Amino acid sequence: MSFRETFELDASPETVFGAWLDQEMLRGWLAENVRVDPQKGGAFRFWGRDVIWCTSEEETEGEILEIDRPHGLVFGWRWNGHATRVSVRVEGAEGKSRLTIEHDFETFAAGSDGPGPDMARCHWHIAIGNLATLIATGQAALRPDYLAPMADGKRRVELEIEIAAPVERVFRALLDPDEVKVWMDAESPEIDVDASRYSYGWSRDDGATPVGPGRILELIPNRLLVHDWKWVDEPEGQVRWQLTPTDSGTCLRLVHIESLDVTHSLGWSDALFAIRQLTLTR
Repeated sequence: MSFRETFELDASPETVFGAWLDQEMLRGWLAENVRVDPQKGGAFRFWGRDVIWCTSEEETEGEILEIDRPHGLVFGWRWNGHATRVSVRVEGAEGKSRLTIEHDFETFAAGSDGPGPDMARCHWHIAIGNLATLIATGQAALRPDYLAPMADGKRRVELEIEIAAPVERVFRALLDPDEVKVWMDAESPEIDVDASRYSYGWSRDDGATPVGPGRILELIPNRLLVHDWKWVDEPEGQVRWQLTPTDSGTCLRLVHIESLDVTHSLGWSDALFAIRQLTLTR
């Protein structure tokens, strides 16, 4: 099983490829801790609170398997105890690059407890979103904390991202079913503000038990959306989307209360990047 996607970046191939081997740059977009020896057989390890399931260097066991400057890099990465292989290819010219990532899972099988292509999709969307922002502005856009402590006895996800679009545009993305379908990758969202209905159309494997959001709890146009949240083996929680105007556009803040699954942080971070991308291009 594998994940594969190509990203477009406004930077030269040399800059983009160099960002994978420069430890200072890597700490700016990939992980708070990195150790890289840029040669075949050298270390390629990244870990810390902003890399899900990699809190220590020993857990990563990564090394460079192939290197072809300035276009190709292949490294091994032990992710949550499972062997994986990441291939990076950079092409382009004149300040534009196409970055292709292929992430192969050697031990993944449907129903396993290890990370797979869906998790890789979220992880690399977040990482490459941060790389693009680092190149453009000098700092990452969003660094999730997968080790965040509980507050008042309740685990919560707290994330925010700056979006160069007005609050009205961002708020529309939260309520328009066609746009929710894009940024949440939901096949059949159902949203009816008058009936306080807010659903991604998700259900458990048996198809009988809905999961995710179901109803709107609070709504202030262009400022706040609060909906409930139901997940497997979790108490009912809530998700708050708060929009604040800024000089450059909108600060979109998400707080998910009673989140017991650390992968929620991964998924919501991916969603925030997708909302930003959507509102800047449509």
